[in-house]
Amino acid sequence: MFDEMMPFLTALVIGLLVGLERERSKNRDGGTPIFGVRTLPLLSLLGALAAYLANEAFTVVIGVFVGIIILMSHVRWGEGSDSWRIGPTTAVAAMLTFVLGYLAHSNSQLAIVLAVILFTLLAIKARLHTFVRSGIKKKEMTAVLTFLVSAFVVLPLLPNDFVDPWQLIHPTRIWLLFVLIAAVEFSSYIALRQLGARWGLMMTGFLGGFVSATATTISLARRAQEQSGRVWPIASGLVLAETSSLIVQLGVLGVIAPKVSLHLAPLLVAPVLVGMVGAIGIILFTGRQSYPAEQGLDFENPISIKRTATFALLISAGLILVALAARWFGDLGVYVTSALGGAASLRIVTFSVSELASSGEILISVAGVAILLAMLVNMAVKMIIIQRAGGLRLFFICFLFFCLMLASGVMTYILNPTGF
Repeated sequence: MFDEMMPFLTALVIGLLVGLERERSKNRDGGTPIFGVRTLPLLSLLGALAAYLANEAFTVVIGVFVGIIILMSHVRWGEGSDSWRIGPTTAVAAMLTFVLGYLAHSNSQLAIVLAVILFTLLAIKARLHTFVRSGIKKKEMTAVLTFLVSAFVVLPLLPNDFVDPWQLIHPTRIWLLFVLIAAVEFSSYIALRQLGARWGLMMTGFLGGFVSATATTISLARRAQEQSGRVWPIASGLVLAETSSLIVQLGVLGVIAPKVSLHLAPLLVAPVLVGMVGAIGIILFTGRQSYPAEQGLDFENPISIKRTATFALLISAGLILVALAARWFGDLGVYVTSALGGAASLRIVTFSVSELASSGEILISVAGVAILLAMLVNMAVKMIIIQRAGGLRLFFICFLFFCLMLASGVMTYILNPTGF
């Protein structure tokens, strides 16, 4: 079923992208868009459906109807308040409904799935128009373009093999990591900006951790000084920011190093579970709700050409340093470089050691210890930030839960020696 749906999902994405750009372009010109963020996805779905039915005569008829709709969309009948015009969205939706009825005779399951997509696009009219016309800024449109070029133009063109004599730099895998993390960061960034402060401090911290755990830590910790009565909810947000940061590491393992992910993932799963239980426990134990955040977190756009180039360089440098340290100084070199790297970016360390473990450069057990050391140093850096920005009370609360999260990872390693 998934393979059968892929052409339709691809068509839907294409229609949404073109519709989004047309909607914003028309809005900037001050006009009302005729074909926008709903009509063009429906037309794209209609084209995919006509191709799926593979009936030449039927396809010709559909094409003629589409042409008529395009022409008639510019015609207005009547004058004054009695004037009316055929709505292109309604016309295409009616045509699509007819074709779905035709499809239901041979493939009812696919027809129902596509009907749900049609219903959703029609039902979210107000939210979709508001989001496109005022919810997306110019820099975010640029970020979308940067991501699409990175994922669908640059990635397929990169060499799918090592390009250095030391067998360390694999451009496709490095760029794939960027695409994965960029997708998570940008989607979380948009969700956080759209939701603003409405979902409370806990959800603000959780979503913020996907974008940047360090920036979220700084922002929330500063609020503890200004709003001393909200220390516990702020602490829950900080714990969840760390938790979501670790979830990103799990994604890195699963995509970049599937061979070793089953061995290393438990070291991250345990702290994630402890962090989630701890954050919820804070609210239940204190008997307080997750207060509104009052104002959203202020993040830079997570995708830009400068950030893209910097990220790729840091990943390459981190991988080379860890690999050279392993070759020159053995396991001790891996541990030291991983600990130092953890102060800057846990993601880079996770990628580097899991990549080296996949290639057999280091043992999986060594990679596990390296990740735990990087996690320790990373948490220590954030604890310093919390103490300086948020005060001692917030520090001690977060210190307790951070220690429990780290201890769960260490205990997982100790209690499961055969897994490494």
